[in-house]
Amino acid sequence: MVKKSHHGSSKTLGKLFQFYLPTKTHRIYSCLHCRAQLASHDELISKSFQGSQGRAYLFNSVVNVNTSAAEERVLLTGLHEVADIYCDCCKTLLGWKYEHAFESSQKYKEGKFIIELVHMIKDNGWDDENIDQSNYLKK
Repeated sequence: MVKKSHHGSSKTLGKLFQFYLPTKTHRIYSCLHCRAQLASHDELISKSFQGSQGRAYLFNSVVNVNTSAAEERVLLTGLHEVADIYCDCCKTLLGWKYEHAFESSQKYKEGKFIIELVHMIKDNGWDDENIDQSNYLKK
């Protein structure tokens, strides 16, 4: 439901609904602060990015986030137009979305999302890959 204020701006009213990734999706990244699902491991493009608070991951798509207005920023790889992304549920600043890259070598980032590791946890199915198979083979 959208309501117009007397200043001419719109405000959304109503209950917030979280998007849940399909149950068959294994290895999910979630918000550290509220556990809202953010992305599937299948959407991960790269683990070698740097955020303002340390390491960050580049994702093809994410869920349960909102974006701010885009602005130009000089990042480690040059000038980009980016929009900050926030968790829809707890409003934590998670990273940013690349809206436009000014250098041709950086165009692959357009429309992609950076989430900083300091704000993410691994959920659903990560333990399966860490099981020590040697214990089962000895029996």
